[in-house]
Amino acid sequence: MADINTIEPPQSVLSLIPKALALKIPALPLAVEDGILVCAVPEGMEEGAVRDLEFVTGRRVRCSPRSKAELDSAISRAYQGGAEPPNPHTGDGHLSSPAAPINSEGSAVSLASALIADAVRMGASDIHVEPYETFVRIRYRLDGVLREVSQPGVAQGRTLISRLKIMADLDIAEKRRPQDGRIRVREEGRTIDIRVSTLPTDFGEKVVLRILDKSRLQLDLSRLGFEDADLTSFKKALKLPHGMILVTGPTGSGKTTTLYAALNYLNHPGVNITTIEDPIEYNLPGINQTHVRADIGLTFAAALRSILRQDPNIVMVGEIRDGETAEIAIRAALTGHLVLSTLHTNDAPSAITRLTDMGIEPFLVAASVKMILAQRLLRRICAECGEEDLEAERRTTFDQQIRISRPRRGRGCPHCRGTGYRGRTAVYELLTVGDRLSEMISTKVGAETLVAVAREAGFASLRESAMRLVEKGMTTLEEVSRET
Repeated sequence: MADINTIEPPQSVLSLIPKALALKIPALPLAVEDGILVCAVPEGMEEGAVRDLEFVTGRRVRCSPRSKAELDSAISRAYQGGAEPPNPHTGDGHLSSPAAPINSEGSAVSLASALIADAVRMGASDIHVEPYETFVRIRYRLDGVLREVSQPGVAQGRTLISRLKIMADLDIAEKRRPQDGRIRVREEGRTIDIRVSTLPTDFGEKVVLRILDKSRLQLDLSRLGFEDADLTSFKKALKLPHGMILVTGPTGSGKTTTLYAALNYLNHPGVNITTIEDPIEYNLPGINQTHVRADIGLTFAAALRSILRQDPNIVMVGEIRDGETAEIAIRAALTGHLVLSTLHTNDAPSAITRLTDMGIEPFLVAASVKMILAQRLLRRICAECGEEDLEAERRTTFDQQIRISRPRRGRGCPHCRGTGYRGRTAVYELLTVGDRLSEMISTKVGAETLVAVAREAGFASLRESAMRLVEKGMTTLEEVSRET
């Protein structure tokens, strides 16, 4: 029997089994012979390995038993540290992973574990498991964009969904109502929390897993993407003894990370910091965090009333969703507390309009709000394959009145999985509410007038701030157009 360390499996064979699963079983795909996948597996584990491998690959599998030590060494060498080639371009950004039959409950257990391990290794923020009439689609959200990774059949998908619900301690018999739960796993030597949400659809339950990897949480304000002048202004606002600071943007734009970094900057033994969140995404040492429980009446408003009796210096309200919460938060900001919160608005000036639409008197908004940040997350050009974009002017996906001297793009490589992007950076729009703006808010002027006055003090829109990143070669024109 040949030494498997002398065998070099072709990339087309290695790609049939994700590295995370190859290490977990363990197994090394060696070749495909007459349609049968030949895999090296540990001696004595052939039967279980065949079940798992046939499920993942959708092929008949023949095992070649080897010693565990020999196999571990061969897997590490063959996968070369985990770099995987991009999917052959189909123009849709999919990652290929063939569907397969589930032969046992053990296979579902293995796939669920491998799915999570693979998503964590790739840096995905979410896993979507979506049932349709004839298949189930599995997608990862990578750098803010969903990419398909697999399409198991309906029966396989249902078993996988049941397994994920069991892991999240949800009622697997209840399929008519949405459910929420949590999973905690150990991956790559660290604890990963996963928020699980189910939603009934026409063809079964959709499951979304939000991966909360604390090791990836950025709590250093200086590394979030602020321009130097904006960072100075933001820190100055955070040092105010009272008032309200709002962070706005759509879901997934990084608002919570910005708030956590701000709380980390403010956190020291001399202050009492309390948060109200739904849910608590990360535990921050030295900060009192409260989880909203609407089912028992612990709403944002109710929790905020109680927190104000806890002698806080700084309060973070996860989101202002209604007029009652807004009113209590603003009155807290007017009575000696620094209040940080978020709103779902497209830009900073719109937050003023949103608060007045909730029934807050303009003079109260003017007196309490000190700064508003709007933000987005832009994908960064891959550092390995970034190059000058010679075709930029031919494309019409962006405002043609704007010209960038030397725009860049990512060509696509194994490091970025063929996308041209790797990682993201935040872009900000800061509106500082000084005396003049405060007077104008009190007189109920529109957002456009506020912007005109703010520009005199150096206000820059999200689009303008994003274009600075294009000038620096950090992102592309298309990415700015997509997000701003």
